Amino acid sequence: MKKIITVMAFITAIAVLATSCGGSKHQKTINNLRAAIEGETTASAKYKAFSIRAAEEGFYNISRMFAAASEAEAIHVRTHNSVLEKLGQRPHHPAPDEFVVSTTLENLMVALEGETYEFEVMYPNFIADAHAENSEDAIRTFEWAKGAEMTHARFYSKALEILRVTGSDVAVSSTWYVCPKCGDLFDNLEGLSRCPLCGAGPSTFLRF
Repeated sequence: MKKIITVMAFITAIAVLATSCGGSKHQKTINNLRAAIEGETTASAKYKAFSIRAAEEGFYNISRMFAAASEAEAIHVRTHNSVLEKLGQRPHHPAPDEFVVSTTLENLMVALEGETYEFEVMYPNFIADAHAENSEDAIRTFEWAKGAEMTHARFYSKALEILRVTGSDVAVSSTWYVCPKCGDLFDNLEGLSRCPLCGAGPSTFLRF
């Protein structure tokens, strides 16, 4: 009897350990968090490079927009990693994938395409998996990222149209703000009492 109890205790301990380390309970969510971190890491590096190219071409307002977006993507990496740790995993710090830096007009098109894929396809799929695995923290970080990417795409689309029509970025905002909690992006704070995605106060926003 004592031997049976010992074996049962060992099996229970293994099960608890597997659950605390993520195990299979949240495996899709864990994989999705890592994939999201890889994508956001590349996006952050890419937008930083796009910011430098825009400044080289004299588009200083677009340059600041890309710099702000780069920081926003880095915030997504941090929030996703925070959830990974809550699921018993080590933080994921991949190197960015290779990417091409072209003209600012082409870079805006690439950025718009990437953001659109993320909020239309990638994050909705990740959110569905997180719901299926009852991972509330992952749902939240994925929802924040999805909402922020929608905002980024809207600003990229607007800047792209301005640049195509005028050949200038004078009509693009010269000041940008990033919510440090969820990575949402703003071109002004007029009438804003809190971040619409996460509720953070504007006094905490990063300015570019």
